[in-house]
This record gives sequence, C-alpha cells and structure tokens, in this order.
Amino acid sequence: MKNYNIRKMSNTRYFVEFKEKNKLNETLTIEVTRCTYDNKSSNSLPKIWLKNGYTNHLYNTAIHIDTYCTLENDDCVSKYNPTCKLSEDKNRMVINFDNLLEVSEENEKLLIDKIYNLFMESEF
Repeated sequence: MKNYNIRKMSNTRYFVEFKEKNKLNETLTIEVTRCTYDNKSSNSLPKIWLKNGYTNHLYNTAIHIDTYCTLENDDCVSKYNPTCKLSEDKNRMVINFDNLLEVSEENEKLLIDKIYNLFMESEF
C-alpha cells in the first residue's frame, strides 16, 4: 500500500500525508518520531513504566505517533492514533502500551497501516 507521501524532517522525524480523504471527507497526516531513551537514569520513562508494570521489558527505543486529522469544517484534531487511548477515568489521553513499539521499519509500517485502516474505515 502506498497511499501516502512521506516528508522527512530529520533522521528521527517524518510526516506521513495520506493522499486520499475518508468517508467523512477528512484528511490525515501522521507525525512519526523515533525516540531513543537514556536508561542510565533511574527516572527514565521506560524504567518507570517497567517498575509500575505498564511494560514487561525495558524499552531502549519507541515510536511516538501524533495524528493531525483535518475535519470537513477545517478543524484539526487528533484522531485515529492507536498509540494512545482514553484513561480509565475518561479525563485524559494516556499511552496505549499495547501499541507501544520499538523503533524498526517493520513496526513503523505496521503502525502506519493500522492508522490508515482506522482512518479509511471510520464512519463517525
């Protein structure tokens, strides 16, 4: 599937711009950032995640995703991002650790494809 253009910003950051609109007449751009963690510190996020049981191993890298969905009325919102979810108290967005993936081309493609499918299948 090559229904998008890639705009590289640096070696660790790029934008994926989908060429087509979905059924809701929305457009979508994804920002992909390849994060590398300094786990020498006891306060590194991956160490805190592991210590609190959010993850089952220490992450040295992770793919960070931001989504920019432009609605039919030209408002821009974050939508279709499988790497975050609504918190249990429904007051904020939190990391969806089920979709927290280490940096690799395969994992990046997996997330992009997942986002594309969510975007194209959306009906509300």
